[in-house]
Amino acid sequence: MARLIVLVLLGAVVATASTTGAQGPRPVTPAAETDGRSRLTVTVQELIERDHRLTVTAGTEVFLSDPHFERVWFPSGDRAPRVERTGQGFRALLSKPGTYRGAFTIVGGHRSDDVYPLIVTVTE
Repeated sequence: MARLIVLVLLGAVVATASTTGAQGPRPVTPAAETDGRSRLTVTVQELIERDHRLTVTAGTEVFLSDPHFERVWFPSGDRAPRVERTGQGFRALLSKPGTYRGAFTIVGGHRSDDVYPLIVTVTE
């Protein structure tokens, strides 16, 4: 009887894991904040799963919050989002619609000279 229960439980775990994986990556959607701004927190894994691309609405505050982010930047310019280092990672306020092309590096398991593209599309 105990073996039957174990087998049933293992089957349920495997079935749950396979249906969760089949659904694909979770969509990244900003969470509403009380000050009227949206806030989006992204990890390295989520960014890689999304082919280094994010789409957010204007006014979204993006937190690249993962200890594996080494550097995050956008080329300087009057329209470029400013990236600030925080205690939890990096923060960028994306206030103007447009497509912004930046880059990031990560630590842990990668060469330190690997630079990855970061494309953020900001909609109205």
